[in-house]
Amino acid sequence: MTASEQPKPKVLLVSDRTLSAGYRVLFEGIFATMQTRQVPEPAMRYFLSPRIKTDKLGRAKAAALGLRRVESALLRFTDLNPDDVVCTTPESLPKMLGPWVKVVAFSSSDPLGMGMSNTTTKNFWKGELYTSYWTRQTLQQITEAKRKYGFKVVAGGAGAWQWKRRAVQKEMLGVDVVFDGYFEKAGPKLFDDLINGKETAEYMDEESTCIEQVQPLKAPSMLGIIELSRGCGRGCRFCTMARKSMSHIPVETILADMKTNVATGMTNVVSSSEDFFRYGATGVKPNFESLCGLLEQMRKIRQLSFMQMDHANINTVLQLTDAELCEIRRLLTWRCKTDYLWVNMGVESANGRLVAANCPGKIAPFRPEDWEEMVKETAERMNRTGFFPVFSIILGLPGETRDDVERTGKLVEYLGRKRAVIFPVFYEPLSSEDVRFGIEDMRSEHLALYRACYEINFRLMPRLFWDNQRAGGVGLVKRSLLQALGRCEVMSWRRTFRRLGKQLARRQAVEEDVEVCGTI
Repeated sequence: MTASEQPKPKVLLVSDRTLSAGYRVLFEGIFATMQTRQVPEPAMRYFLSPRIKTDKLGRAKAAALGLRRVESALLRFTDLNPDDVVCTTPESLPKMLGPWVKVVAFSSSDPLGMGMSNTTTKNFWKGELYTSYWTRQTLQQITEAKRKYGFKVVAGGAGAWQWKRRAVQKEMLGVDVVFDGYFEKAGPKLFDDLINGKETAEYMDEESTCIEQVQPLKAPSMLGIIELSRGCGRGCRFCTMARKSMSHIPVETILADMKTNVATGMTNVVSSSEDFFRYGATGVKPNFESLCGLLEQMRKIRQLSFMQMDHANINTVLQLTDAELCEIRRLLTWRCKTDYLWVNMGVESANGRLVAANCPGKIAPFRPEDWEEMVKETAERMNRTGFFPVFSIILGLPGETRDDVERTGKLVEYLGRKRAVIFPVFYEPLSSEDVRFGIEDMRSEHLALYRACYEINFRLMPRLFWDNQRAGGVGLVKRSLLQALGRCEVMSWRRTFRRLGKQLARRQAVEEDVEVCGTI
């Protein structure tokens, strides 16, 4: 490439390396972002998280959905043109930097390794999480160029809240502005101001979902992810979507985004929503007709083979009939059939009153005292109608008692007899005023619950992973290698559980001796 061909964008958009990878199915991405540096870096870079390709100018052939939304908004609401705004990769970033750059925007879902799923892994595995390690690497590289060229650095993405919790690291890593929330309303003016050298706030919070300003994607998203809805509004104290009421992307925008992905050869789609089954609803009651209408339109797009979901809500599932769930399952059966069409739903605890205290809108319109039975009924109905539930529970919710943990353990035993997996995570608050839960806070009943969940997962997750990868077009060799890696991880997890069990037993024995001495 000659000097005249060198791209000279004013705005560069880049994500941390775990969000700049060529995953074929969603669980590959989830699996990769949970890894620590206990996994050798070459294995991460070239096998678990293979790099996204770029064209000869350094433009990423696919990028994290959030960056694609930023790109589309800047091209619609500012005077910037496609040559001015470039989504690139961490590997191609160095050749893109120069005196022409005015803003570098960096996105990560977990920049400082504080996400609930990832902190749980970090408690049990050695080494730093790759999300935070690669974030630091990329931002140090950006900061070095910033000293030379004088551009501004904006940090955003789903993990933007972490920069507020750890302002010192924001300064150390050269972040000028943290943008938390959806971009379309206030983001374009912020970038205009930065490009023109104007003073801006160091932290910007966008409370709305900006749904009226959403623009269709200009280029493919990583994993073929498409937004169905934004926000949730159920008030969970550990979720960034807690205060944002759910609003829905128009059907025509969703279809346009899917066609953009398909045009470049993608055949798989991942839906992004805090509650898949609530698409088109105006409140907490699902709108079956709207959701089916969308799915019917999706099925008309040729070359699509496999649809994956992410999140749903237990009470939404229970407001749909078995016949309606079966119809939705039929509409989600595309060219490549999957036996494990999974959807993640938060159980949090068997104690509905504890759940209601921490997630005020999660159980409505049902009663907190019915929560445990609601979870059981959801597992049964999802099994009956062809879905595979992936449940999550939270250890250390504020107000949790030993009885709550033991009660949740009995619920997990019940779910383990169904076709489902259960992932336990440690409570990680969004606010520094709240108290996090770590491995140092665990008691024997926590470990027993954790182990019970993972023994279920050890049995069923390999089948789910294999099935999803097969439907997603992952080759036999890679599938087999990942299964072998999974078996090694199972052995490692079990060794860790045994070691931790001995440590907890010794610690609790000491605590009991101290209590006895204190009563004498």
